[in-house]
Amino acid sequence: MDHIRMLVSKGKYVGMVLLDLQKEFDTVDHKVLCKKLEGMGIDFTEWFKSYLGGRQQVVVANETTSEPGIVNCGVPQGSILGPLLFLCYVNDMPISVKCKLLLYADDSALIVSGSDPQAITSLLSKELESCRKWLMDNKLSLHLGMTESILFGPKKKLNKVKSFE
Repeated sequence: MDHIRMLVSKGKYVGMVLLDLQKEFDTVDHKVLCKKLEGMGIDFTEWFKSYLGGRQQVVVANETTSEPGIVNCGVPQGSILGPLLFLCYVNDMPISVKCKLLLYADDSALIVSGSDPQAITSLLSKELESCRKWLMDNKLSLHLGMTESILFGPKKKLNKVKSFE
């Protein structure tokens, strides 16, 4: 927020798209994750394969339990390693865009600044498409209904902006 506050104090607009990933912890691809861990020089790839592989889950509804099903993707939620493994998975996401991309746990935001809200909208749209492509390549997806955009700027200037989407 300090970065945004500083830009606004200089009379700039700052556009932000808050990205919401769909079932992010449940859709982490184990093979892609292990490849990324190897690329980071993490030597425990076989251990991680063992940790992630062979997991099962059941569904309980109306006091009836389903047969166990094999879990082929995802990181264990509620575990200590789950969030860390997810961060390793998305660690290279910022190189997919040219603008500032903030990552915090499972939240991320694209940020673009400038003096023209329409130019910011256009650039954010391009960056969002680049980000969407990275997500598809990494077997993740955006929850478009929960992805939001916001425009920051000096109060007097913001009153003149007709729309920002």
